[in-house]
Amino acid sequence: MDRNEKVMTMNEVVKKYVNDGDLLFLGGFGNCSVYSAAHEIIRQGKKDLKITRCAGGIIFDQLIGANISNYVITSHIWDGIGPQPAWNLRRSMEKGIPQKITYHEYSLFALNMSYLAGYLNIPFMPIRSLRGTDIYDKPSSVKNKFASLESPFSDDEICVVPPIKPDIGFVHVQRADKYGNGQLWGLVGDIKFGINACKKIIVVTEKIVDTEIIKEIPNLTIVPGFRVSAVVEEPWGGHPGNVQGSYYTDLKYIFNYAKKTKTIEDWENWLEKWVLGVENRKEYLKVLGKERIDSLKSIPKVSGGIDFGS
Repeated sequence: MDRNEKVMTMNEVVKKYVNDGDLLFLGGFGNCSVYSAAHEIIRQGKKDLKITRCAGGIIFDQLIGANISNYVITSHIWDGIGPQPAWNLRRSMEKGIPQKITYHEYSLFALNMSYLAGYLNIPFMPIRSLRGTDIYDKPSSVKNKFASLESPFSDDEICVVPPIKPDIGFVHVQRADKYGNGQLWGLVGDIKFGINACKKIIVVTEKIVDTEIIKEIPNLTIVPGFRVSAVVEEPWGGHPGNVQGSYYTDLKYIFNYAKKTKTIEDWENWLEKWVLGVENRKEYLKVLGKERIDSLKSIPKVSGGIDFGS
């Protein structure tokens, strides 16, 4: 593929690269979550996706409620503002509505280490933190396959976690060039290890910039262009979450999400308003409204001028 062909719309990307049954990584932990990708996946009615990220949050609750996924690999799924329940998850786990899901529960650190093992293409990653916890001691209850090994260098026995290598992953960044070199700043969370463990990578960006800008601070590049299958320019694609330096978390939206999705009827109305009833992210922003958008824009603050020399 010619490098210039990487810029696509979200509709085109999901149609071309997301297949039913894929293991899907949706990056973002407190910064740069890819809500726009999740919503387009719902609109296209993809099925039987296995989904993973460190903290499922309401983005996973929406994919479960829309009957897109019945298999999750994560730590917790809840509405973090409150906190409040993720009602679609509860309906699925308790009543099998819309379908029963398989829930693989990890700690945040263990899941990141599984992503790192996938990123490095190694068979496992040793960690100390799981032993003595129910996640380790009662693996059948959380459907995990952890193990212990004796160190070849000492008498220590240590827990190991398996690699996770998603079929496809989406990452939201502040800027990228048309070749897919994506740059992210702020909280990185699960993004670096998770997205680089993926077989196919989609970069979603607030804006496409010239490659010379990317070259000015290369260490901000979270994923290199040669690994990227497509680039989507999608301003506000991380809403209702925050994107550092672009917009704040929409606390009102997230707080009200649990209240607006408590019953199946509530959920269906919410889904129609925010996802199925809009054609794309631009239409979504019209529903959100200019006043709300303006109130969420970040106050500019340039920090840490660095002299790289010439």
